[in-house]
Formats: sequence, structure tokens, C-alpha cells
Amino acid sequence: MHELLARDGYLMRPSGLSEARLREVIGLIEAQGVSSAGTRNLMGNDWCALLAKQLRMELLADGLLPPDAVAVQCTYFNKSPERNWKVGLQQDLSFPVARRSDDSRLTGWSEKEGQLYVQAPDTLLGGMLAVRLHLDDCHRDNGPLRVVPGSHAMGRLGVALAQKNMAGDTRVDCTAIAGELLLMRPLLLHASSKAARPGGLRRVLHFLFGPAMPGFGLRWSMAA
Repeated sequence: MHELLARDGYLMRPSGLSEARLREVIGLIEAQGVSSAGTRNLMGNDWCALLAKQLRMELLADGLLPPDAVAVQCTYFNKSPERNWKVGLQQDLSFPVARRSDDSRLTGWSEKEGQLYVQAPDTLLGGMLAVRLHLDDCHRDNGPLRVVPGSHAMGRLGVALAQKNMAGDTRVDCTAIAGELLLMRPLLLHASSKAARPGGLRRVLHFLFGPAMPGFGLRWSMAA
């Protein structure tokens, strides 16, 4: 599995969570009154931090995370009939931090949902791992994430360069069943189309794991 992740930049695998545990997580999200579209800030909740630690232990056991990895963010996405969106070809370059740093290699400072975000050099992004937990089945007509295998190895790409180099039938639809994980490197090119049949839900918890000490004068705002 480690070799596949290194080569392709993504990997599908079971989460090990039971159906009862998935229902419990969904109930906790609903009880929290999260916006129908989702939120970037779930890591401050005890249940979310506990779930992140559970996933971390499973991935550590399989050699898919380094020993010092911690969960630094959890985003909730809910693609539904009311919120049916698409995402153009992109890379995930920003992540939340506790405070600003004067390191000149850090760019793209911004604020989202009251949280400070920054874009870090590829040396840090390349070692981070996103872990998407599917709370519902996601088929081809649900607007699944579409990835370009191996594109993470090309480094940071602008939109025009990405589209120029990734023309053709190189994209893969990451369909999944409830409870399945999609692991992906932040630099992996990915996109998502609108659901063709938006009659159901496509709820996802998107965890981001990084090194406990990110360097560049940075400190995580939260870590589990």
C-alpha cells in the first residue's frame, strides 16, 4: 500500500469503522448543527479528535503515516440536492496554523471561518496526507472526487499548467462505499463535478495529517 501511495499519490482502503460507529459519527455531526454545506473547523470537538486518533493508529499500523504524524484539520463536506457544487482541477495548498511566521517561504496568508491559513513550501506539503472518510456510498453519479494519478510528483502547478499537462483520459473517479477511506497527497491534482443524480447525500470528513513540528516557524492551531 505504501508503494501505491508513493507512486499514484492516492489510495483507497477500508477504514475499519463499523456501521454503528459511522452512524454515531453522523449523529454527532447532526447534533452539532453544522452548516448544510459543511465546515473547515471540526478538530476542536472531542469526538472528532478521538476519531482522528483512531484513524491515525490504523494508518500507522499499515506504515501509511510517519510516527510523528498528527491530525491538524478536519473539514466536513456535504454534497446534497440543496448544495450540489463542482470543483475545478486544483491542488490543496493551504492549511490552518496558530499564528503568522516571518519566514519568506510562506505565502498566501488568508483567513477562513475565523482561522488563519497559509501556503507552505512543497517540502512540507509533500509529506502531508489527506484522509477522506466517506460517510455515505459515493458512486459515479454522486459527483465523486476525480484525481490525476502521479500528479503529486510534479510539484506545485498553476491552473493553466495543470490543465495543459493533464489533458486526456488520465483522471480516475474515486468511488467509495460508506466507511471507505481515500488517502491522498495535498499536491495531487483533483476535481469534482456536480452530482448527476443529486437525490442522496455525499458526506465526507476530510482529515489532514502533518508532522508534529512543521518547521518554518509555524505551529498548528490544533493537533490530535
